[in-house]
Amino acid sequence: MITICFIVFAIVLCYLICNFNVDTQDQKQFDDMSQTITVDEDNDNSNDNENNGITDLINKNSDCIGWLRINGTKIDYPIMQKKNNPQYYLRRDFNKQYSYMGTPFMDSRCNVNYDNNLIVYGHNMKDGKMFADLLKYRDKSYCQEHSIINFITPNGVQKYEVIAVCKVKNDDEWYGYTCQKDKDSFHNLISHIKDKSLYRIDESIEYGDNFLTLSTCEYSQKDGRQIVIAVRI
Repeated sequence: MITICFIVFAIVLCYLICNFNVDTQDQKQFDDMSQTITVDEDNDNSNDNENNGITDLINKNSDCIGWLRINGTKIDYPIMQKKNNPQYYLRRDFNKQYSYMGTPFMDSRCNVNYDNNLIVYGHNMKDGKMFADLLKYRDKSYCQEHSIINFITPNGVQKYEVIAVCKVKNDDEWYGYTCQKDKDSFHNLISHIKDKSLYRIDESIEYGDNFLTLSTCEYSQKDGRQIVIAVRI
């Protein structure tokens, strides 16, 4: 029994070490890519995509539609989208190889150029990688310090400001909102989000606004998700 327990322990330990090394390599790949992406913080409407680095990434993998960066957090990743296989990057890296971390990806229903609510999914990794930092937005002071989200696309840098942080289920009605709705439906959705928000943020929201929604798992409820919703500045 002692021998069997030792063998099992050794196998589990090797498995954990192997996964840790692979995750570390995957993160290093993202960190290296991040160095090629630049944002002009002095220009809120920068459209110089030739110099921000995103075009080179798209040339390497056409599934890449942009780059997400929140200064002061670990959220600094490419955003992928494969419309004919919505969860393709759930367990794949930028180069389409298996990765437990996966790569953040946009909802296949969203059109990055036209839709009013762009929904992006990312894992909540226990070691703080991927979208784990979204859980820190439960603290209002943290949200205030990290309220600006940069989404770098071939059309330039889009800046968003956080307006709600909510704990929801994976089938929440907000996930069904991508393109423009009629005014009544829109205001009902906004009322729903305000009711769900963990705290109030005094930002005005108007019909026709564009939103970016970041989603990750949270475990205080079955099928729980935490979403951070931001409006385009």
